[in-house]
Amino acid sequence: MCDRRSFWERHEYKFYRYGHIYANIYGQVIIDYVPQRQMRPTLKKLLIGYSHVLSLLLIVVLPCYFGYNYRALTAADDRRMQLVLYVSFVNTLIKYATVIVTYMANTFHFKAINHGCTLQRARLEAAFAASYRGPRWPKRSFELFMYFKFVLINVMMIAQVCGIFATDRAAGGQLRTQFAIYSFVLWNYTENMADYFYYINGSVLKYLRLLHLQLCAVLGQLRRLQSQPLRRALWMKQCDRLSHRIARLRARFGDIHALYVGSFRMHQFQLLGLMLTTLINNLTNFFTIFNMLATHSLANVSYSIAVSGLYAFGFYVDTYIVTLVNEHIKVEQTRLALTVRRFCEYPTLATSRRSLSQELEQFSLQLLQYRQPMLCGLLHLDRRLIYIISVTAFSYFITLVQFDIYLRSSK
Repeated sequence: MCDRRSFWERHEYKFYRYGHIYANIYGQVIIDYVPQRQMRPTLKKLLIGYSHVLSLLLIVVLPCYFGYNYRALTAADDRRMQLVLYVSFVNTLIKYATVIVTYMANTFHFKAINHGCTLQRARLEAAFAASYRGPRWPKRSFELFMYFKFVLINVMMIAQVCGIFATDRAAGGQLRTQFAIYSFVLWNYTENMADYFYYINGSVLKYLRLLHLQLCAVLGQLRRLQSQPLRRALWMKQCDRLSHRIARLRARFGDIHALYVGSFRMHQFQLLGLMLTTLINNLTNFFTIFNMLATHSLANVSYSIAVSGLYAFGFYVDTYIVTLVNEHIKVEQTRLALTVRRFCEYPTLATSRRSLSQELEQFSLQLLQYRQPMLCGLLHLDRRLIYIISVTAFSYFITLVQFDIYLRSSK
């Protein structure tokens, strides 16, 4: 008998295991996408100790070393190249601040992330696996998002490794190579937590779509129930059954919403750092394009700048799909509210049991009270934020161009 499961379903736990091991390398012991076996207490203590040592090395020791050699890091004969180095240095500073926030969040929210996100997500996955028998496209969509994220992250890693090798040919090569490796480790440190947030949000989107399909199935049952003449006793029995199903769906929606809001609040400062890093990377990307146009020859553009532009573009796409998932979550919330309203189109609800009407009213009120969480109380994490980032980066790019014109005129 052939296995009709998808490639992701057959190798899902291998992907999660790979992600868990990779997160442990960068001190993110807390990230375990799907806990498969209990970790030994001794090994867990060793990994937590390694996490603290690595984090303090990245936060305290290495910044002092690179801060002492700041002038050598930003020295360049070409002033346009020096501007790019300044922007790259600021980008690393934002990554550094994000690492501090991530370390503090991992330390103070260890149990909340482990129990409030990982285990709650596992319970929801088991609940839908036991109760859902409908179309499989929400799961396929989730798999597609995860494939795309996996490929994009590896491409960005390759681009950064190429950038590290490119710094060997620049002035002050050894120090800049060390700084490029440090920036690469900072990015991986924060990106592991950003990937975990993306994974939780992707799961939330999948659960909302599955929940909506289950709610549509209940609506179809009510439609068929209305079209069939039944005795009052049997009619009341069917209404009670539908009422219990809606009550379970309403409770499940509460669990999904709690998972989404809890994950968002615990990662909002890291996400703000991600947005600021995307802004600086966009700025670097714009200035790289300007550098190519100003020299009138692609041969004069250094290899490291071209790699930096490619990485900045990948970072922009990475941020875009994070906001896209949040946009889809908002759309699914709206679709759920519209489907609940459709129940009111059936006049039979007026003659049904009070419990069915009450469950629908409570479900509708629950959806009405929903508010999309804001990023640190400042911004909504949706596609509008990408537009704001692009406009802001372009504004700062104009400022950099003015500096470049001034430097060329002063020569």
